[in-house]
Amino acid sequence: MADEKKKETAEETEPNIEANEKEEKAAGQEAAPEEKPEKQAEKKQEGKKAKKKADKAAELEAELTKQKEHYLRLAAEYDNFRKRSQREKDAVGSDMKAYILGEILPVIDNFERAAGNSSADFESYRKGIEMTFEQMSNIIKKLGAEPFGEVGDKFDPNAYSAVMHIESEDFGENEVSQVFSKGYKLGDKIVRFAVVQVAN
Repeated sequence: MADEKKKETAEETEPNIEANEKEEKAAGQEAAPEEKPEKQAEKKQEGKKAKKKADKAAELEAELTKQKEHYLRLAAEYDNFRKRSQREKDAVGSDMKAYILGEILPVIDNFERAAGNSSADFESYRKGIEMTFEQMSNIIKKLGAEPFGEVGDKFDPNAYSAVMHIESEDFGENEVSQVFSKGYKLGDKIVRFAVVQVAN
């Protein structure tokens, strides 16, 4: 009998414990304070800001990648241009040398013929040299070069090289009194200075 009473008491106690636990949980849930609308709006705003920052970062990353690709393309194009320009420059230099050599070769041929003509007299040699000189002068003119430096010219240190100086009443101040070798210019560019003697 006593055992039965104990059993009943235990059975009654167990549901009470469960009920108490449920009540405590419910009380705990009720006790948790609800978030205020301002707080919720603030969190929402922060979320928007974070998303905006992430979008901006992604946009900047994409722009950086685009600019990097553009830079690499530009660098490759410049390198190709530089190499092509160098090749063209080399080709122009080579073509110019070949052209000038082609113009000069007939003059060399004439000198060779004159040197090989052992039966020619002095007058024939002189005439041959004059013709060869004229041929060479024509080639120089054809290339656009002009000779300068004559006796009586005013001395210009930018175009003449004075190797001697004399005092003479026959010439004015800083006048060329003798030309040792003529100068040549190509347009405004001095190819060779005239080597001269200057008076007074």
